[in-house]
Amino acid sequence: MRCRWLPSIPSRLQKGFTLLEILVVIVLLGIILTVAMISIGNTQSGKLEEDMRRLLQIMRLAHEEAIINQQTLAIKFSAHGYALQRYDKKGKIWVSVTEPDFFRARKLDEDYKIKLVQDGLSVSLTNKDSGKVLMYSSGEMTPFELNVSLPDSDVAYHLSGDLMGKLRIKNLQAYGSTEDEDEDQQ
Repeated sequence: MRCRWLPSIPSRLQKGFTLLEILVVIVLLGIILTVAMISIGNTQSGKLEEDMRRLLQIMRLAHEEAIINQQTLAIKFSAHGYALQRYDKKGKIWVSVTEPDFFRARKLDEDYKIKLVQDGLSVSLTNKDSGKVLMYSSGEMTPFELNVSLPDSDVAYHLSGDLMGKLRIKNLQAYGSTEDEDEDQQ
């Protein structure tokens, strides 16, 4: 028995998609795009966190290196990166440190907003001779505050160092340290 309310159309003449099929595809695309956008945002903030942990560890190693080898070192910050330098007393110049490999110059993401403050004043990161945090063989360090953030985001880190060489990042635990060690440094 045939239903009168459904017209009989031969199957080979039916073309296109039903409304239900189109809605299912739209919902699936929406879910996929939402997941993709969330993961992209987390990737950039995760990368910033990783970069800040690396910088903290490199600065700690450089500080120890300055004490052990009785030399003056500096972390030279630029608008999009940083490099370790050693003061050559003979030539009275700063020389880039490239060995071991973890002391090589590093580029940071160009989206990061970097601000260095020393003695309460913002320091230019474009000037060749400014933007240095000095580490002396006595264990002393130039006090500083480094703020690194993502534009249009709440993600920001505040790295600071005091005269005695204690380094810390607010709300971020360093690799290889316990929470107690990080609290002791705060």
